[in-house]
Formats: sequence, C-alpha cells, structure tokens
Amino acid sequence: MVSPTTALRCVAFAAASISLAALLAQVFGVLPMGSFLTFLGVPSLLLLFTLAALARWLDQRIFVTCLTVGALGGLVATVAYDLIRLAMRGSGLFDYDGFKAIYLFGSWISGRPVGTWHAAVAGWGYHFWNGVSFGIFYTLMFGRARWWYGVLYGLVMEACMLGLFPVFLHITDKVDFIVLSLVGHLGYGAVLGAAAQRYALDWRPVRPRRRLDRSRPVTGGGSHALR
Repeated sequence: MVSPTTALRCVAFAAASISLAALLAQVFGVLPMGSFLTFLGVPSLLLLFTLAALARWLDQRIFVTCLTVGALGGLVATVAYDLIRLAMRGSGLFDYDGFKAIYLFGSWISGRPVGTWHAAVAGWGYHFWNGVSFGIFYTLMFGRARWWYGVLYGLVMEACMLGLFPVFLHITDKVDFIVLSLVGHLGYGAVLGAAAQRYALDWRPVRPRRRLDRSRPVTGGGSHALR
C-alpha cells in the first residue's frame, strides 16, 4: 500500500511539472502553450496549495517543509541565475542575449508579439514559475541533501536546455549560449542545494538507536557476571 508521504510527493511532482509540460507541448506541436496553461496552469497551482494544506492536516511535516523550501529556494535560485547571466552579459565578453527566450515564451502564452509588454509580463511570470517548479522537483526528490547535489542538478538542467532550446531557438553564438547557460545553471543549483541543505528535512526515516537496558542483570560466565 502506498504511504501518504509517497502519494503526496508523486501528486506534487505531477502538479509542479505542468510549467515544463506546457513548454514541451508547444515545442513539439501537441498543444499551444497558452491553451495548455489556461486549462492546467491555475489548477496545478491550486493543487499544490491544497496538498500543502492536506499535508498539514495529516501532520506530514517533512513534506510541507520540503515543498516550501523547494518553492522559495527555487525562487531565490532563479534570481541568482538571472543576476549571474546579467553580470556576464554586462561584462562585454558575451554577445548572446540569454533573456530572449523569456519574451518568446511570453509571446506563446499571451498570443502577442515578442516586443509587447504582454509578452514581457507573461514571459517573466512563466520564467519564475518554472524556476520555482524545478526547485520543488529538487526537494521532492532529494530533501536535505548535500549542497553539491544541487550543482549536479544544475548540470542536468543545463543538459536538458542544450537539448531542447536549439529545437525552437535560432542560436548564432553557440559558445556564448553554452557558457552563459552553464554558469547560470551551476549558480542556480548551488543556491538551491545550499538552501535545501540548510532548511529542508531528510526524507529517510530516522531510526532510533538501540540503547542497552542497564536495569537488566548481565548474565553469562566469567569473573564479571553478577551473582
């Protein structure tokens, strides 16, 4: 029988995956991103809040803590990710604009041209939503792991981005694209991993140590046996 904790983790993982699923649906022609999020976006967010409330009622403290740390840690890590890429772009060493995909996402969601404020608002909103979702994925899987797990997680995110973005985005400065996104994802993973190590809880149950019952007499042969 599936435990309440496992059921909560699986449902929360599915709800958090909606933002990523919307992008995949758009890229591979399954369903427009705007339609996907219209039907499933808000319900998935409401489901996450409902799961948190249910977990509190069931006294699932580990789930509530990991869900909260994942969401907030993912948000802070996304800000760090953006600041790193902004600083690298501002250095003048890189020509690639790492933020242009955000406005493209916003255009897909809003149905407005890339240069409009509608696309900007929708794109940045989706960007941070996605960052929070990946934070939730991390803590639902690893809980309070060592911070370098987050760095490895950032490398996995980078690999996924390198495989997906060239499908729909015309990239001319490939080296700049890889370096900017790689350093950004390493920063994202390090911040998320550090937050989870500090504030999340371990998913593994803590087994109490067996203690010697000193009230019972020691039996057996030898000069130290009680008589």
